[in-house]
Amino acid sequence: MLRSTLARTRFALALASAMPAMCALAEGQIQHYSVAPGSLVTVLNRFAEQSGVFIAGHNDLAADKRSFGLSGDYTPQQALQILLKDSGLQAMRQAGGGYVLRRSANADPLQLDATTINGKSLGAITEDTHAYTTGVSASATGLALSLRETPQSVTVITRQQIDDQGANGIADVLRRSPGISVQNYDSERWEFSSRGAPITNFQYDGVNTDYDGVYDYGTTSTDMATFDRVEIIKGATGLMTGSGDPSATVNLIRKRPTQAFKAALSGSVGSWDNYRSEADISGALNSNLRARFVGVHQERSAHADHYQNTKDIAYAIVEADLSPDTLLTFGFDQQNTRSRGASWTGFPMFYSDGSRTNFSRSFNPATDWSRRDFSNQTLFASVARQLQNDWTLKLSYDRKHREHDTLLGSASGGNPDPVTGDGMFLYMGKFKGDEVQDNVDLNLGGPFSLFGREHQMIVGFMSMNTRQNNPLYGSVYPPLDGSIFDWHGEFAKPDIPKIGTDDISQRQTGAYVSTRFKASDDLALILGGRVSDFTASDHLDYSDPATADVRDGYRQTGVVTPYAGAVYDLNATYSLYTSYTRVYQPQLSKDAARQVLDPVQGDSYEAGIKAEYFDGRVNASFAVFRIEQDNVAEQVSGFDTQAVYRAVQGATTKGFELELAGEVADGWNLSAGYAYNHTRDANGDPVYASILQTTAPEQLVRLFSSYHLPGVWQNLTLGGGISWQSEFFGNVFQPGADQNVRITQDSYYLVDAMARYRFNEHLSTTLNVKNLFDKTYYTGLGNFGTGFYGEPRSLQLAARWDF
Repeated sequence: MLRSTLARTRFALALASAMPAMCALAEGQIQHYSVAPGSLVTVLNRFAEQSGVFIAGHNDLAADKRSFGLSGDYTPQQALQILLKDSGLQAMRQAGGGYVLRRSANADPLQLDATTINGKSLGAITEDTHAYTTGVSASATGLALSLRETPQSVTVITRQQIDDQGANGIADVLRRSPGISVQNYDSERWEFSSRGAPITNFQYDGVNTDYDGVYDYGTTSTDMATFDRVEIIKGATGLMTGSGDPSATVNLIRKRPTQAFKAALSGSVGSWDNYRSEADISGALNSNLRARFVGVHQERSAHADHYQNTKDIAYAIVEADLSPDTLLTFGFDQQNTRSRGASWTGFPMFYSDGSRTNFSRSFNPATDWSRRDFSNQTLFASVARQLQNDWTLKLSYDRKHREHDTLLGSASGGNPDPVTGDGMFLYMGKFKGDEVQDNVDLNLGGPFSLFGREHQMIVGFMSMNTRQNNPLYGSVYPPLDGSIFDWHGEFAKPDIPKIGTDDISQRQTGAYVSTRFKASDDLALILGGRVSDFTASDHLDYSDPATADVRDGYRQTGVVTPYAGAVYDLNATYSLYTSYTRVYQPQLSKDAARQVLDPVQGDSYEAGIKAEYFDGRVNASFAVFRIEQDNVAEQVSGFDTQAVYRAVQGATTKGFELELAGEVADGWNLSAGYAYNHTRDANGDPVYASILQTTAPEQLVRLFSSYHLPGVWQNLTLGGGISWQSEFFGNVFQPGADQNVRITQDSYYLVDAMARYRFNEHLSTTLNVKNLFDKTYYTGLGNFGTGFYGEPRSLQLAARWDF
């Protein structure tokens, strides 16, 4: 508040000092301006000093907004239009001279992602705020609350942070996010973990998505060009997701159309022939219709030999004001990803004599024809109706059609002779998948009065129906003729016949209610619950009549997920909070008797303190948590449909997290976090992931910062980050010992750097260097007994033209 008050005071004094010169320029007179980007108050102050133009109006309208500034020759009116771009404000010419600052007449269409909430300067939408935090999130409880008002840990990766980090994919974003660790299955698939458990809940605009950790369907390679931000809700989120692991929910929020016209073209070139082009166009088609289009084409190789990847993305969204109280949204997105030289697992960790291998980071076990191709298409629509007394009724529909076409060959099997390199074989398999998912969400929410206080409530119903129709081809394991040391990816493509079909269907429905009661001026109680039904079936039908078909499935009805939280305001800056929710996750994993394991069940507890500085432009939190689970699946042997799992009982995770994000000083953005978790079963043993056969690192440090330089260097922004994690280890079979042994990846840190230079209001360039010191480390252990290297140092140079 002090910084905001001083800023408004300086703005008012500057305007007063400019009054004698208010008529110095005629309306049409052109003058050269050089106004650096910064807070809108500061920018308007500098404009007033350079132009001698007086700007009247409410100073609060400009407080805590930002502007790109400008450089060039303009009339005062042209200059003000540029300075106020996307601020929701306009400067009105006055008859006696000068301008008055007012809200734009088109700044308030019905927007459920409001640009302001509870009087704060930051809202849900992060684009063009230049911020590393947001003012409001509904991902945890369904209620639009500030991060301080939400009784769970919430990490928000804003559009500005995504751009500063040069993060083109979801894996790039999450590997640098506080509290998140990332490990590779192979070249195309990643496992994300939080609080010691894999993340299996992914949402798009709050809509649940079925996630298959084995076939993936391209979820972990999602491109970030179409998204405004990523909201990560730590811990169990059963209130809004129904089922799920108590790790985190990753909610990707799409970009929205803008009232003002804006467009950008960008291109980048990077290490290993990485070329990318992107277009983003948005604006009003008429007074009631707004639209946006995003297109991307990318071609790249990799540090691994004979690898190629191509990506094409198209995204379109339209918003229509059917009436002053009714907003219709509909859109479409398509992402096609094609890879060649795609590996299936990594490289062997041991030679045949039991000694460790030493493959180079460029070694690729994949054949040159090995592929994983994904096609993801989404149609989405919603109608939101503003009712009386600020209540809103919203109906959303989302339809996803996802396909994968996979033919894999990877010389990853066996343990080679340390001298000759002989003794390896290939994992080869053909897999296809066709999945259709329909999601419906109907909710009604708004404020209500009770006992003389105003409270909030949302009630809703969700339905998710997923169907897969997959031909079944199976796998073959031919020996590698020759030495693995002479491997260049050349091997005959196999003819793998179809052996059956696999039909999978899953359905989840749930009715939920979430309320925020203001018990007093300082105490808010968030109470809610969800009642869910789960059904699933997996029918394996083999073409060979001698092979018995398999019928698996589960059905659970009336599953209750309670949610309770409390937030107590100590003062205007700090709040204490606590929350509790149940954990419930059905599963199709089987034990040695080929019986489906019981659902994972447990409890999740969290408590902590949150702070909000500089009118919400900086958010900080400290959280302690405890998670108790039974029936957690841990792989014992085998792989694919024949894998054997055991149900781990009494798995307990406890730990704490620290996080700070926002603009800590004028032009200085910071995102920093430390997380510690300790997971053990009832016997005190580590709990391994079900696929990678690794533990998650117990300690994580994530830090990224950028600083917009002042003065003569005002066009330059410098930034960088550090990612550190403690050791993790995996179970890998060792010849000679004839058993799985523990391999440890020691703690390591990675350093990133960035620099951006803005030549004018149109052209800017950004250089990103990742893994600056070229650290060598494993980012995957134990998948089929193999290892996988993390990416070496890479450079990316991007140029952007804003219209």
